[in-house]
Amino acid sequence: MPAHLLVAACVGVDTIFSQVNVNETTDSLRTVFSKNRTEELGYDVWKHIVIPPFYDHPDLKAAQKPRVIVGGRGCGKTMLLRYLSHQSMFSPSRATIPEEAFKHVGLYWRADTQFACLMDKRGIEPDVWQTAFNHWTALVLAIEILRSLSSIEGSQQEILTREQTRKLDFSKLRAFDDFPPTREGLFDALEQRLWRFQTWVNNARTMQPPIFLPGRDFLLALIQSVRSQLPPLSDATYFAYVDEYENLPTYQQRIINTWLKHSEDPLIFNLAVKRHGIQTNETVGNEFIADIHDYRTHDLDNYLEENFEVFAAEILFLQLSMARIRGSPVSEEVLRDPGKLAERRRAEYQRTVVQSAESLFPDVPEEDLAREVFQDSALSQTLRRRIELALRKRKSSGPVDTFFRPQIPYASTIAPALLSRESLKPDDIAEEMDKLERGQGNRFSGKTDWVHNNFIGCLLQLYDPYSRACPFYAGFRTFCRLARGSLRHLLELCHKSIYQASVDLGPMKWPLAPQEQAEAARQASTAFLGEVRSFGQFGTRLHSFVLRLGTLFKLAHQRPTQSEPEQTHFSVTAGQEQLTQEDADFLVEATKWSVLFEEKGTKKKDAYVPEDTEYVLNPIYAPYFHISYRKRRKLELNTSELICLIRGSYAEVTALLLRFSRTWDVEPREVVPTLFEDAERSEE
Repeated sequence: MPAHLLVAACVGVDTIFSQVNVNETTDSLRTVFSKNRTEELGYDVWKHIVIPPFYDHPDLKAAQKPRVIVGGRGCGKTMLLRYLSHQSMFSPSRATIPEEAFKHVGLYWRADTQFACLMDKRGIEPDVWQTAFNHWTALVLAIEILRSLSSIEGSQQEILTREQTRKLDFSKLRAFDDFPPTREGLFDALEQRLWRFQTWVNNARTMQPPIFLPGRDFLLALIQSVRSQLPPLSDATYFAYVDEYENLPTYQQRIINTWLKHSEDPLIFNLAVKRHGIQTNETVGNEFIADIHDYRTHDLDNYLEENFEVFAAEILFLQLSMARIRGSPVSEEVLRDPGKLAERRRAEYQRTVVQSAESLFPDVPEEDLAREVFQDSALSQTLRRRIELALRKRKSSGPVDTFFRPQIPYASTIAPALLSRESLKPDDIAEEMDKLERGQGNRFSGKTDWVHNNFIGCLLQLYDPYSRACPFYAGFRTFCRLARGSLRHLLELCHKSIYQASVDLGPMKWPLAPQEQAEAARQASTAFLGEVRSFGQFGTRLHSFVLRLGTLFKLAHQRPTQSEPEQTHFSVTAGQEQLTQEDADFLVEATKWSVLFEEKGTKKKDAYVPEDTEYVLNPIYAPYFHISYRKRRKLELNTSELICLIRGSYAEVTALLLRFSRTWDVEPREVVPTLFEDAERSEE
C-alpha cells in the first residue's frame, strides 16, 4: 500500500494524538463536529468532502442522462449535489481543476419550500401559477449560470479569465425582456426581477404579475450565448440539481418531470429526493417519466450499506484532521481525490481506517459487559433480586448463589430469564452452569447458545432501573449501526461523545470512555426523537407513533422470560380492521423520513395488508427507549393493533399496551412510566 495512504497503520491513540496542543484541540473538536448538516457548510464543500465510494459509478459521475438521487435523511444527498456543483468543482481551495469539470457544470438548487407552496391556489388560476413557476426557475438557474462563471474565474485554472467573461454580449436575450447586454448588467437585472417576483407572489391578488420568462427555453438561450462566445465552455453541459424535490407541490413536480424527460445537451435536470418522495410520474402533457428510459436512479442507502463503517471512519478522520489532529491514518488529499478510490477499496487500508476509529471510540466486549455486572454493586444486587424473584415464582427452594456465579458472569446474567421459563427446570439450569464452569459441553455456549440469544436482552433489563446509559451503546461500530447510513446521525453521536468527555473535565482524554459514549448516544437519541415533530405534514403524528411503538418494544424487552429477545421490528397480519389508504400513506411517510425502514419479504395477500414487509424502527431511537439497536426478533402486529398505534386515542393506546404487558407478564407503570407520560403529552 502507498505510504501516503497508511500513515498510522494499527497505531495507538497516543500516536494519533501526539504533538498536539490539547486545550486548543478540544475547542477545535467541539466546533468541527458541531456542524452535522451540509447546509451549515455553505455551497463550496470541497474542504469537507470525502469522495463517496460509489462516485466512480459510470452513470453517476459523467452521465448524459438525468439522475435521480434517492436516500434517507443524512445519507449525503445534499453533500454530493453540492460537490457536483460549480462552487465546489471550481473551488479556490482546489489545487487542480480536472478537464471534465468544464464539460459538466453543476447548478445546485434547493427550492424555498415555503415560497414554492405560496404558488398554489389563493384565488389564482392554475395555469398562471404554472407559468409563474417556470419564470421562477428561469430566474434562479440563470443567476446560477452566471455565478458559475465567477466560480471558474476564481478557481486555480488558467483557461478562462475575467477579461474574457467581461466581453460577453447578451443582447440576443432582449427577445425575452429588456435585459442589459453586459454580464454584470444581466446579473443585476435577473436579481431585481427575482426580488420583484417574490414580492408579487406574496401579493398576487393585489399586484399585476411581471413578464414571465419561458423557463427552460430562456435557460437554453442563455447557455447558448455563453457557449458560443467562450471557447473553453463551448462543449459545456449544464446539470441542474434540484434538491429536496419531494417538498414541491405536485404540479411543480410535473413541470420538473417534463424538463427531466426532455433533458438533453446542453441542459440536463437531475433530482435528489427522499424515498417515496416522487408524488407523481406525470408530466404537463400526456407523457410519464420512467426509470431507465428517462433517468437512472442512484440509491445512496444501498450504495453505502456495504461499507458504511469504512466511509464513516474516513469522514471521522477528515473532521479530526480539520480540527488539527495529527497522525490520521489517511490524508485529507487522498479522501478528496476521486483518483484514489481504487486504493481506498483495498482491504488493508479499510481494515486500518476502521481499527483506528475503533481505537478512539472503543466499545465494550460482551464478556466485559458481563463482568461489569458483578463489579457494579447496584447491578449485581439487581441481578441477585431477579434470580431470587424467579426462584420464588417457580417455588424453588434452591439458593440464589447456585445461579449467581461471578466466575461465569455470562451465564449468571441470563439466569433470571431461564428460570422464568416453565419449560426449563431450575435443577437442569444449574447442571448446565456446572458443565459450563467445568468446560464441558453445555447449552449456554453449545448449539442451543443460550448466552448469544439472551445476554443483551437480560443486560438491558439490569440497567433499565438506573439513570445511566448502558455501555452496550458505546463504540464506533455501534455508532455506525445506530446511524444506519445517516452520516448526520453518526457525526452527532461523535460530537456529543466528545462534548460529554470534555465537559467539566478539562482537556480531552482519549480514547473516549464507553460510559461517556453511551450517555452521548442517549442524548443524541433524545434529540433526534424530538426532531420527529418537524417531519413534514405528519410530523406530530409520526412523533406520537414513535413514542407508542418504542414503548411497545420497551415492554417486549422487559419480558421476564426473554423468549423473544431484542424485538425492534414488526410485520403486519390481518386483523378485524383493514388499513385505509390514509394508513398506507402514513407508513410511506414514516419510511420517507426514515422513522421506519422497510425490508421486503416474499408474500403479498392483500393490497392494504403489507404482509410482505417488515418495518424496522430507526436504531437511532434505541438508546432513548433503552432497547436493542439490533434486528433480532420480529413482533407480529395485526392490522387493528397497528391502526391503534397510528391513530388510536391515548386511552386506546394505553389499553393496547396494558394488554401486551399482561400477555408478557410485565408491569408497564413500573417499567416505563415516563414513556406513558410522554405519550400522553403527545396527544395534547
